[in-house]
Amino acid sequence: MAPNSPPIDVLVVNDVELIVEGVVAMLRPYGDQIRIVGTIAGELRPIHADVALVDAFGHPRAGLDRLRDVTSLGTCNHVALYTWQISTSMAVEIVKTGADGILSKAAPAQDIADALVRIAAGECVVHDFGDATLLHEGGDVADVALTERESELLVHVARGLSNYEIGHAMFLAESTVKTYLKRVYRKLGVHSRAQAVMRAVELGIARKDNVTDLRRSVDASD
Repeated sequence: MAPNSPPIDVLVVNDVELIVEGVVAMLRPYGDQIRIVGTIAGELRPIHADVALVDAFGHPRAGLDRLRDVTSLGTCNHVALYTWQISTSMAVEIVKTGADGILSKAAPAQDIADALVRIAAGECVVHDFGDATLLHEGGDVADVALTERESELLVHVARGLSNYEIGHAMFLAESTVKTYLKRVYRKLGVHSRAQAVMRAVELGIARKDNVTDLRRSVDASD
């Protein structure tokens, strides 16, 4: 960014409010470069911005669909996908949809802010994901296919909430939370809360440094 240039306007998009708030908090220290002009958690609505940062929330296929929806609004000059890992074929598909960037959740916050500024200036920015681009070429991440409700529950698990607390946050009976957990475990291919938390980190649904109390996440009752 040129000296004295005004900050660019950024819109943060995800299906879960907690994730949106986390991304906003991560970018807040870079207010001299970017200004968050809006957030979308759930139903899309037109918000004008220089760049829309679309969080893939666990699997790039869901992010791709969300990215297309944001693009169709026509209110953002540029769009970028924010994901943990991605296959080469999916990256090509994302760029073909008109995305101006594919940013890695493993990148430092400063790098994300810099990339958004470059994208707003008209540059296409694709981070180097290294081996992660090939890790799920067979579609392993997409096959997880968590529903929005299941993804929200997994976020709460990663935060260390007990089944009772999750039920209170999601307006569900504790028995229903347990049923959801069993379904999530099956989709993730895990057998315990600890494994679910680690899988959430691997998929980018939760960042390891943002899991507020890993011991509590592990010790909370299934």
